[in-house]
Amino acid sequence: MREIAEGSVNKVVAMTSDPEHEDRIKRASFESALDGIRTGTMTYQGDAILPEVEAEMAIRLEKFKGLSKEEEIAMLALTNDQRKLLSDNDRKIKNEFLLAPPAISHGSIKSHDKYKQYMNMVHDAAQ
Repeated sequence: MREIAEGSVNKVVAMTSDPEHEDRIKRASFESALDGIRTGTMTYQGDAILPEVEAEMAIRLEKFKGLSKEEEIAMLALTNDQRKLLSDNDRKIKNEFLLAPPAISHGSIKSHDKYKQYMNMVHDAAQ
């Protein structure tokens, strides 16, 4: 999806640099901005860029219409490398959480035998 949005915007931005379209687009954008200033709300009415971006995105999204369920699943599926990366990161974050000492600042709790045993167990597990 990001590629579709970026590609659409990049194509329209390239259009704004094209001398054939540049003056028309800049004038329409200026008029649209003035209208927003006058009314106190920017609605982009009359803007030349927004409809171009929307049209370009519609063209790019057209190829995804009519995909079968299997094609959708294949397109959105994670690769084995992505699955491994997610699994490794999940395991790392879980272990960091479980091995972190609790945020206890009360001295009598920290001096209790059960707290000391727990902290020793956490320390040993981290080794």
